[in-house]
Amino acid sequence: MTLLAGIDEAGYGPHLGPLVVSAAALEFPGRALPEPDLWKSLKAYVSKRPARDDRRVLICDSKVAYGGAGDLAALERAVLGFLAAMGQRPRSFVELLAAVAVHSDAAADGAGDPLHQPWHRPEAVVLPVSAAAGEIEAAAVRLTAGLASIGGMAAGLWINVASAARLNRLIDGDRNKAAALFTLTVDLLAQVQARSPREPIHVAMDRHGGRRYYAGLLSGAFPMTPVVRVEESPAMSRYRLLRGPPPAAGAEGDAAHAPVDLTVRDRCEAWSLPTALASMAAKYVRELHMIQLNAYFASLVPGLKPTAGYGRDAWRFLGDVASARAAAGVPDAAILRNR
Repeated sequence: MTLLAGIDEAGYGPHLGPLVVSAAALEFPGRALPEPDLWKSLKAYVSKRPARDDRRVLICDSKVAYGGAGDLAALERAVLGFLAAMGQRPRSFVELLAAVAVHSDAAADGAGDPLHQPWHRPEAVVLPVSAAAGEIEAAAVRLTAGLASIGGMAAGLWINVASAARLNRLIDGDRNKAAALFTLTVDLLAQVQARSPREPIHVAMDRHGGRRYYAGLLSGAFPMTPVVRVEESPAMSRYRLLRGPPPAAGAEGDAAHAPVDLTVRDRCEAWSLPTALASMAAKYVRELHMIQLNAYFASLVPGLKPTAGYGRDAWRFLGDVASARAAAGVPDAAILRNR
């Protein structure tokens, strides 16, 4: 078996709310993989652009898929539909996190923690939020049938959430936000490798903050794994991680090493369907977190306008809830990013 995976993030730019990184994986028999651009092969089951009355599952850049104003239906059909295709049907946000999260702030976010986030109550968020349950099941059927038509199946979905407090810890000192994003991504890359420890894997992901070179970072993250530079160009960077023992005499090197091929390029979510699905999953989880944050402060400040956490509106929101935050004992570091 061979794994085709994608990694993407949501929430890199805002001042409020978490940075969420996600990985999605598809499994195929043998060692030959289709190209990550699967939209043409799956055109009867999956669409790349929103269209009214299109019964196919929309899988694309989350910025295109998300309707805004709390309408999470397209994200839920893709993300919860993909999970249902793997036999997982979370009925609440807490069940979703239990199924897919690779890290939790819960251990460092108890009521006695100075950076406690009182708005984070995932057990109170019932899923799905916007889509109907029947839509989720229909999406699961279409995704299962579509992937089966090209010999594949849904194989895995992982989420790495960095709250403002955790992100601040990751960028403490001289580290920048791009380095923090790479740290979160490495956690997911390790999860993907653990899913298929002996099978070849191809992972596609976006560039991090315009960075072109990743060999040194990968070698530092996986010190026991040789990293081969395949290509480093303005268009893309490609690497091969050689896992496992050295090949036996006469054995094919790649097969013996069960390599991980990593492609890094701009706008990867438009080229790789698993990366687009990861983008949607990351956006979905970030929006669920923002629903909690906005609901909590709306309960303290009647008439409060919700925020997406970006730009000037984030500062407007912080000003509107300043008194409520002080009364509730919520420090800036629990809600506001340093960078």
